[in-house]
Amino acid sequence: MILEEELDENYEPTQDEVLEYAEYLGIDTQKEKKYLYIAREGLKAPLPSQWKPCKSSKGDVFYQNFETNERTFQHPCDEYYRSVY
Repeated sequence: MILEEELDENYEPTQDEVLEYAEYLGIDTQKEKKYLYIAREGLKAPLPSQWKPCKSSKGDVFYQNFETNERTFQHPCDEYYRSVY
């Protein structure tokens, strides 16, 4: 099932969300606080236009690129923000 991405232009991630995502990206949140802006930007980033969130018959959410048929359980922008860091 294809889901619709709902973007809230006023969304501001909480500090806990930023710290959790920063750690997921590999940022040492104690020693590298200057890079937390990368995690904040990543949490607010929309999906690239060719990607859509989808839900499997078991209820798992994944992302599909409708140009290449690639599927992933990780947000398609995660690698980009990991490389920015």
